[in-house]
Amino acid sequence: MAAPRPPRVVPGEASESDSEPELLVETAGEAPGAGLKVPGEASETDEEEEQQRPKTPPVLAEEPAAVWGGGPSLLQQRLREGTGRLRGAVGSALRHSYGSAARSLGGLGGALGRAQVTAAAAAHCLRLARRDLRAVADTIDIVTACHLLPDIRGQL
Repeated sequence: MAAPRPPRVVPGEASESDSEPELLVETAGEAPGAGLKVPGEASETDEEEEQQRPKTPPVLAEEPAAVWGGGPSLLQQRLREGTGRLRGAVGSALRHSYGSAARSLGGLGGALGRAQVTAAAAAHCLRLARRDLRAVADTIDIVTACHLLPDIRGQL
């Protein structure tokens, strides 16, 4: 039969008083709580507190890779990939927008050119019609001013 195991302190909140029971877990061959550091637990003596303090100030760097000495972190890789996809999407959207705007302007330019040709033809036709009307008006003036022709106005 196996020898009884000594209890082990479970990481977590320490008891508020000595009368509160502590949660214990049995471990093989260890004294209860010997050398065990519980995350979030306050130190019991000043000596423990001094041992826990870092000996050197923390290194501040813009890139976490400079602190750990490795390549770019997973977050940085994902950010770069996302930035690349975003740039590609924005570039594609701009190319599409500018391309469709250029095609629209090209179509409008053609329509405007056709409208100008039509307007010029209409203006020419109007000039010809005005010239013909002036010629007819001059002919009517000549006829009405001529006294050689019999007066037909009274007979109608």
